[in-house]
Amino acid sequence: MKITQLETIRLGEFPNIIWVRLHTDEGLVGLGETFMGAQAVEAYLHEWVAPKLVGQDPLAIESRQRDITGYLGWRGSGVETRGNSAVDIALWDIFGKAAGMPVYTALGGKSRDQIRVYNTCAGYQYIRSNVNQTSSNWGLGNNAGPYEDLQGFCTARTKWRSRCSLKASPA
Repeated sequence: MKITQLETIRLGEFPNIIWVRLHTDEGLVGLGETFMGAQAVEAYLHEWVAPKLVGQDPLAIESRQRDITGYLGWRGSGVETRGNSAVDIALWDIFGKAAGMPVYTALGGKSRDQIRVYNTCAGYQYIRSNVNQTSSNWGLGNNAGPYEDLQGFCTARTKWRSRCSLKASPA
């Protein structure tokens, strides 16, 4: 199996999110995603990553990661790290599909029946606009739906109230 294409998808509604689809010659498509600086991540993926991945075996995940990491080593949370992370997710997605099993099974199997989940507690508009992309308000005040997690988090949980900024976002 070989990678035939790296495709990126960006939606105007979510300008800070980018999805990566890796296509293979066997018809499998792996999906990955990352957040923030989508335009820069997209340029990195098409200019640096795609030429290194096309024609390669997607099941050799560690080799593919070495191919795209380059000489500089650890680069923090910059464009390269976010882009490589999206590719890693997509490669593991292909692996699970090719193996006919969930990725958690391939990685050693289920280890618990339940797990607590993390909620960002961000407002509806948090990742939908570059204007609202701050951590000072997390999109609060731009209610666009029936649930406002951040408002509930700030008002229903007394011990956290002092950490919440309840200022509305700029229009």
